[in-house]
Amino acid sequence: MLASASVSGAATTYHNDLRAPAYPLVTVDPYFSLWSFADDANADMTRHWSGRKQPLLAAVRVDKVTYRLLGNETQVPDPMFGIHPHKQPEDPLYMKQGMVVFDNAAVQTGVNVLPTSTVYTFECGPVLVKMSFVAPLLLDDLELLSRPVNYVSFSVEPIDKGIHSVELYFEASPRLAVDLDVVPVTLEKGSADGVNYLKVGTVDQKVLEKRGDDVRIDWGYFYMAPVSGKGTLSIVNAERARMGFLSSGKLDTKTYGKSNNITSCNFVDQDVALAWCFDFGRVKKEKEEVLMLAYDDIYSVKFLGRNLRPYWNSDGKNTITKEMQEAANAWPALGDRLAAFDADLIREASESGGKEYADLCASAYRQAVSAHKLVMSDRGSLYFISKENFSNGCAGTVDVTYPSIPLFLRYNTEIAKALVNFIFDYAEGPKWNKVWAPHDVGVYPDAYGQHYGNWMPLEESGNMLLITAAILKQCPDASFAQQHWGTLTKWALYALQNGQDPENQLCTDDFAGKLAHNVNLSAKSILAVAAYAKMAHTLGRIDEAKAFHEFAANMAALWKKRAFEDDHYRLTFDGEGTWSQKYNLVWDKVLGLNVFGEEVIASELEWYKKHINTYGLPLDSRRQYSKTDWQLWTGTMAGTVEGFREFLLPVYKFYNETPDRVPLGDWVNTEEPTFNAMQARSVVGGFFMKLYVDHSSQSFSFNGQSSVRNGPAGIPKLL
Repeated sequence: MLASASVSGAATTYHNDLRAPAYPLVTVDPYFSLWSFADDANADMTRHWSGRKQPLLAAVRVDKVTYRLLGNETQVPDPMFGIHPHKQPEDPLYMKQGMVVFDNAAVQTGVNVLPTSTVYTFECGPVLVKMSFVAPLLLDDLELLSRPVNYVSFSVEPIDKGIHSVELYFEASPRLAVDLDVVPVTLEKGSADGVNYLKVGTVDQKVLEKRGDDVRIDWGYFYMAPVSGKGTLSIVNAERARMGFLSSGKLDTKTYGKSNNITSCNFVDQDVALAWCFDFGRVKKEKEEVLMLAYDDIYSVKFLGRNLRPYWNSDGKNTITKEMQEAANAWPALGDRLAAFDADLIREASESGGKEYADLCASAYRQAVSAHKLVMSDRGSLYFISKENFSNGCAGTVDVTYPSIPLFLRYNTEIAKALVNFIFDYAEGPKWNKVWAPHDVGVYPDAYGQHYGNWMPLEESGNMLLITAAILKQCPDASFAQQHWGTLTKWALYALQNGQDPENQLCTDDFAGKLAHNVNLSAKSILAVAAYAKMAHTLGRIDEAKAFHEFAANMAALWKKRAFEDDHYRLTFDGEGTWSQKYNLVWDKVLGLNVFGEEVIASELEWYKKHINTYGLPLDSRRQYSKTDWQLWTGTMAGTVEGFREFLLPVYKFYNETPDRVPLGDWVNTEEPTFNAMQARSVVGGFFMKLYVDHSSQSFSFNGQSSVRNGPAGIPKLL
């Protein structure tokens, strides 16, 4: 039995009660990412996170009666039409309607989303079927995190204590290896390194030539292989194969004769697919069989003109079949390991914010992690590069990393470093000549340099300083900050000189437009200056630390005087009758900066409580929309479970009731449960802020260095 489907200890009886807007199935990276956009796994085709159909289909035959478990042959309306603001081009697969063979849907009796798995249960006549999608995304194991292999486990067990014949059918479309157009593909059946597999990829392998937002991979190869190596694998005509299974419980292997390698010029018209059939035989007690789904992208990202391989094959000497064999060998022991992680996360989240918080964190975990790709730079540095899903497709966006950072700080500081290593490398190279931090490094997967045309000087400089300070707080080795000290100093000086009263520029909430005199952006800048002072102290640069801290304290005092209005703080310094969420203030407590103080946070929280709508707290006084990640940051400042839950519960209610069936969106409306855009993004890692705060180290470590007397003695010399 799949251990992660029935986690031990504190989570043995845990069930995620959130009706997810979409359910994660296969979650590896921004390209290999499959979801169910319906309550029942068999109510709709499986989809890429973008909403485009990438069909998987599964069925069982119990005592000669066939039940559909996963996917749907019927072309149901696309939930993305009319929701997503980008143009929806025509898609031949959406329009073509074939024969429905598996018309008998199994009765789904439950679905449970755990941090590393999604578990469905079905009644198929006298047999209980459990279908579990497992993604071993453990952040403390880079090999496992990088391995582009997920598992689908099928366990069958009689309900009536009888003996029943059970056969299993699983099918994958070539659409998993193409973008949108129907293009020629090659399909292959083979065996290597002890792995019996099927694979598919485009004939014209244009590696890393396509970039953009609503785009899927069209190079590399999708693989499927049973862990045990058993069962029948075949390249099939899908409709014919389904009909054969329906009548006999076996897989048609005659369509393409003895050929194990075919090319299809039009896989839609030809209806070609990859299929696996397994005979459980006579079942009188629980039996399990596991399928691996994998993707070899060959090269993952391009960084400043250089193609980088995935971390699992950084030196180019590994092969996907060797990696799949490792995955097969790891399976027996992996369940317990994932179960332990799931149980710990659920327990910690429950303690930090209650059952609803655990539900949200469990639902967000795989989305946040799999929106990145782990690679090794040619300098030997780890890069964990994000894709800014459905906002502009940028690669490594700093103000996407910033909200997501609590998750990675909680579970692996090295991954937190990997989220900014490439920003430092780019900013310290010849292609960047600004005195502030970059916004991004390109459009995924091509990191050619900043793409976004609207600068966010204070936003990104503040983000990088605060992230680096948080890393330094978690890690006793101060060499990371020391290595980039010149760059950090430049950004801190920019924040100091320009952050007291920001000019008309964007902050991370760029959908709201530019804003002059932004009080929240000013707060971020002041906190960044204070964070720099903390880091300077940790590095033994005592004079520098004192000078920057004094400036930050003076800036905060002036901020409080100019932004205060009656019983709260304004949206803009000159904006009478305005207000905004000051979510950036959370770092005043997390990093122990204490330049704003408890009284500012307390008064803001009291004001916010008066303005919470049914589905959350608006971002500011201009509109009724909000960001779910920022709301949980704001709630974290309450400092108590009860105070946090006042901000948590409306967010939970939003996700539980929204009619928009997409992976967790973060830009939402608060008077009705509809989202605006920005789905499947890594920013939901920000949901972990409360959990991170409750488990972060309590203070900065001091490395024992003496004061750097031969360096800058204070602010005046630096200026």
